[in-house]
Amino acid sequence: MTEKKAQKGFLKRFGKWAPIIGGGWILLNIVAPLALLRIPAVQGYLVALENKLPFDIPGIG
Repeated sequence: MTEKKAQKGFLKRFGKWAPIIGGGWILLNIVAPLALLRIPAVQGYLVALENKLPFDIPGIG
């Protein structure tokens, strides 16, 4: 009985959308950029973009 009450309190406090929003945030901000960086066309675009910058960024080459 206490477990059901504690679980209900957790769901009531954070709502059922919190895990969905948290998972979406992780997917959008961590997984998607890392997946994009593995695509050779994106890598080539970033290298070309870095060569066009009018200033030097330390640590990028």
